This record gives sequence, C-alpha cells and structure tokens, in this order.
Amino acid sequence: MKHIFRRLTALFTAFTMTAGISVTALAAQNGSFDLQINGEIVAFEDLKPINRNNRIFVPFRDTLEALGAEVSYDNATHTTTAVRGDTTIAFSPGQTSVTVTENGVTQELETSMVISSGNAYIPVRFLGEVFDYPVGWDSAEKTALLIDTDTILEQAGSFSLMNRYLEYSNTYNTQPYVFKGTFSFSVDMPGDETTAAIMPISGTGTLEGISEADKLNMSTAIQLDTAKLKNYIATEAPDEASATAANYVVSTLENINFDYIMDISSGKMYMHSPLFTLLGMPEDAWILIDLDGLYASMGMDVSLSELMETMTTNDFESYLKTSLASVPLTSVNDYAAFEDSISVFQALFSDAAFQQQADGYVSQINIDNETAYVHMTTKLLETNGAISGYALDLSAEDSSTNSVSLSISQSNDAASGQFQFHLTNLLTMAFDYNMTMEPTTQQALSQPDSNNIIDMMEMANYTATPAIPEEVAATPITEDTSAVMEDSSAVAEDSAAEDSATAEDSAAAEDSAAAEDSAAAEDSAAAEDSAAAEDSAAAEDSAAAEDSAAAEDSAAAEDSPATEDSENTVKEDIAAS
Repeated sequence: MKHIFRRLTALFTAFTMTAGISVTALAAQNGSFDLQINGEIVAFEDLKPINRNNRIFVPFRDTLEALGAEVSYDNATHTTTAVRGDTTIAFSPGQTSVTVTENGVTQELETSMVISSGNAYIPVRFLGEVFDYPVGWDSAEKTALLIDTDTILEQAGSFSLMNRYLEYSNTYNTQPYVFKGTFSFSVDMPGDETTAAIMPISGTGTLEGISEADKLNMSTAIQLDTAKLKNYIATEAPDEASATAANYVVSTLENINFDYIMDISSGKMYMHSPLFTLLGMPEDAWILIDLDGLYASMGMDVSLSELMETMTTNDFESYLKTSLASVPLTSVNDYAAFEDSISVFQALFSDAAFQQQADGYVSQINIDNETAYVHMTTKLLETNGAISGYALDLSAEDSSTNSVSLSISQSNDAASGQFQFHLTNLLTMAFDYNMTMEPTTQQALSQPDSNNIIDMMEMANYTATPAIPEEVAATPITEDTSAVMEDSSAVAEDSAAEDSATAEDSAAAEDSAAAEDSAAAEDSAAAEDSAAAEDSAAAEDSAAAEDSAAAEDSAAAEDSPATEDSENTVKEDIAAS
C-alpha cells in the first residue's frame, strides 16, 4: 500500500500518545520548582524556575546553556541571543514576541517573557516548540520535564538507509495514483451459547481509490457472511414479527459500502455509508472526524500535516524527532522509557542494524523477558542500486498469551498485508489485503460535495433505532413465510416473501374493494373479531393492514398480536439487532 511504512509509523506513534498533562495547566501555584533535561535535574546556581499564572518559566541563559547553546547580550540593542546549531533565539525586554531563526528562516513567535530581578525567564513549553522537543510536568515532584532529542539521535548513529527508503517512498508523491484491491476479515469472540451460535463473523471486500501526497479518497464494498446470523434468527427468534425485523437488519448488513475522504493538510477525515440511514441520518450525510482537533482535545500536541511533511524531506531523523516530540511526559521517570524507545528505533532502523543481502538489507530485533516477547524484522528491497520496496514482519505476545502479528510488504506498485490480533478469552480478529496501484491524471478530493456534513461529536443527536420500511413492518408472517425464512437464501430475497404473502392475499393486494369483500366473506365465519374486520376495511395505514391480516388468519393462528404490540416488537427487536 502506498506509504505503508509511513502510515504504520504514524499510527504507531499516535497509539503511543496518550493524553499528556500540560505544563501550563497543572503547574503548582506555590513552592519551588525544578527542571529536568534528559533525565537530569538542572543545577541552577542562583535562579530557579518560577510560576506565573499557572505557567512554568525557566531562566533563559542557564536553561539554554544547559541545552548547549551559546548565550550573549548586546548592550547597544538590549538584545539577548542564544545560538544552538542552526537555531537562533533573540529577544529584547518588553517585547511580546521572540525572533527565531532556523536554517535561515526567521519568524516571530508570540510568547510571554518574564523579567524578574533583572533576569529573563522563558516558558519551558516555548523551548519545546522551538526545538521540537517533548515537554511535560511531574506534579508530584513539581518538576518541568524536557528531552533534548537532538542529542539522543546524534548518539543513535546514521540512518542513511532509511533516508534512501524515504526517497523511494516519496516518488509516489510526485503525482496521484489510483489503487484497487481485495481484502478479507474475521472476528471471533468466546461467550455463551448465543455468541457461539453467531461467531465467527467474517466477510470479504473490495477497495479502490485515489491517493496523493496529502489526500486519500477510498471506497470499500464489504460482503458480510450472515448465514449464522440468519440461522440463529430462524431458530431462536421469539416470534415471527421479531424474526422479520431482525432479518431485515441482517440483510441490510450483507452488503455494506463505505466512502472515505482524508485531507492530511487539514487533519480531517470524512466517512459516508448508506448504513448511516439506519441511525436516522440523511442519505447524503458524511461524518466528519477532525483528527487534529481530536488529538488537541485529548491533550496531544500533534499535527498530521506536520508529521507527514517531515517525510518529504528524505530525512528519517527529522521524522523520528517530530514523532517523538508529541510523546507525553508526566513523570521524572519517563526519560528511562524514552531512552528504551530510542534504543528500539536504533536497533531497527540505524545503518548499523541492517545486514546486506543479495536482494536488499535486513534488520531484526528480539525482546524476550518475563512479561513479553517481541520479534520484528524489517527488509529494504534493492533493485539496481535503488530501494524498490520493503517488507515488515512483527509478532508479539505477553505472559497472558495475548498476541499480535503483522506482515506488510510493497514491491514497486504491488502491496499486501496480513494482521492478526488475539486477546485471550475476549477477542480474535484477522485481516488481510492485496492491492495494486498505477499513476493517474485524476485528482483526489479534499472534502465531500455535500451539504450534510455531521461532526462525529454530534452523532449522539441521532436515534439509533432504524426506520423499518412500511412494507416490511406490515407484512404478515404465515406458515409459508416461515418455511421460506428457514431457507437462508430465500429469506434474503424480498420477492420470495412477497410472493408468499401474495399467494394467500392476492385479491386483497390487487384491489382494495375486493379486499373488503374478501375480508367480509372470510370474517363471516370469524365473527368473534368483527371489530378487527371493520378496522381492516377502514384503515389505510400499515398498522391496520397488519390487523387485517391477523383477522383473516385467526382461524389458523392460536394468537395474533395486536397491531400496537407488533409494532413495538419490531422496533425493540430492530434496536436489539
């Protein structure tokens, strides 16, 4: 799949980013504070971090020097300047902005400087933004946390092979590509007899779409295997009306279509499916998921556009740095875990990790301890001296036998993958795909052409009770219909059910006047329910039609549910289904 490795890494990073605790929001109001850089408390000689309006400020000169910067002061312009590598920070007292120059590009960044007793203080989070470093706060220790990823990555060695992979991957950014493929899946859950009767649920599907550097349009068509569900309904439904309602929902799920539009530059994704109408949404409704906004609401400082933009530079270190900058820090002990993560990246992707083979380069890592086992292999395929694809295999298992395995690969314009996930006594699922792609002149959309765009957070405003078509809710269930229902293939066809009903009530279905005569003729022997017969002749709605059918079949049925109860049963069973 196009950019599989890129999106896998982004997804991995997103999963590791839980809601961090903001330094500016959770700083204590009183007392002394410390600053930890790369696991070490900074030993300030005279000055200490201070709190202003729930924001932690650190001494400008001492902190920048602790990060390896050269700090100077210009008496003539009253400007303090710190230079670290390709980054220069300059400010003057009284200004509300700081001048930051990086790689020759200068910008003014708004921030709040504090001058106390003639000393300049700067927000610690501002330093994280300027240098793209992870920043956090340990409330128990009253310590601001900062990790200098530049220093750590410098110690990790060279990543030139991964830079060559990025160069290969970015060839797919030069123009749009169309892709198409197939997939299959299965989900199994242990449980009681009911669960066992309907599991596993499996299906197949197709996918196709257009992919650009910052956009993805995709349509999927899913065919769900509903044989077990239909068999369970036929044998366990409490009554025929319930079975009809449940089978209607199941037949709706047999063929499911989804459309996706993703715009990485805006961090927004849109989804559409005819299935949404079962939730009471309009047919042309699209659900909007603001990914950047969602991350922000959870306290995650991440931007998909910035993350993807780093990949176009063919610089793997920059990509790692941007990814790691969003990792939350909440404890003075987090640096040790951070170091472990860097060690894993180093063991997997540094030049020293790869061994050359006839068709490319391979790296492997094994983690085996009392709590977990992890094995991961990465292979970069090489053709005529250029990277032409990759293969990644991952398997992991913990002491509880929970496990996950992943195998994905791409060679030029063909890709495939398999995924398996197992939670002991809870869930087992599998997914696999195969696809191809080729250049195109078509352009991907950045948003749907629809006036009905519904924010995901507003979905709760829509009822979860689907509306059943009148003809389904009003169709009487006869002995012939029950026989058809037991045959899963016939149940799936509405025509069979309609023919069964027509065989008994054809006169009533063809002519309303004939229906009244027929009802009167049949009800002469069934005087016990004459009121129902009168309702049948007078009613024009679907609920009265059910009463009419019940009255006509009263001689054959021991009990016919009232119209109101039947309607309620249908609605309840649909909601349950």
